[in-house]
Amino acid sequence: MADSTRFSKRIFAILLEKAKGERSWRQFSIDCGISYVQLRKLAQATQENPPRPKLIKKIADNSFDVYLEDYMFSIGITPNDNRKKGVIADESTARKSTVAAQPELVMERYKSMTMKQRRLVEEFCEFLCEKNKKENSKD
Repeated sequence: MADSTRFSKRIFAILLEKAKGERSWRQFSIDCGISYVQLRKLAQATQENPPRPKLIKKIADNSFDVYLEDYMFSIGITPNDNRKKGVIADESTARKSTVAAQPELVMERYKSMTMKQRRLVEEFCEFLCEKNKKENSKD
């Protein structure tokens, strides 16, 4: 089961925003085959409990550039936990290589953000660093 103490509502909401792409929330919920109300609760970070892996799989299968493992990690389930539960990403959600961002552009964008936005970026960076540490410790 997901570790509710490790569930990061804000990170999950960021992932959903990216996954939605240009679609409306309503269209995204239809594409995923899930309740619009539940999707909006997750997107607004108002749902207290983490969603179940089955729901996350539906979302991941219809996400743009966000993968099952990212969602699972944000609710406290690591890749090893996924294998134990039989929740493994299929080829359609496999990670694709991306081009690294230009550091100058990233810093320029960061400097133009409000303090609240910067705190959110820092929280997301901590999330990614923790995820990276766990992935590297498997090797």
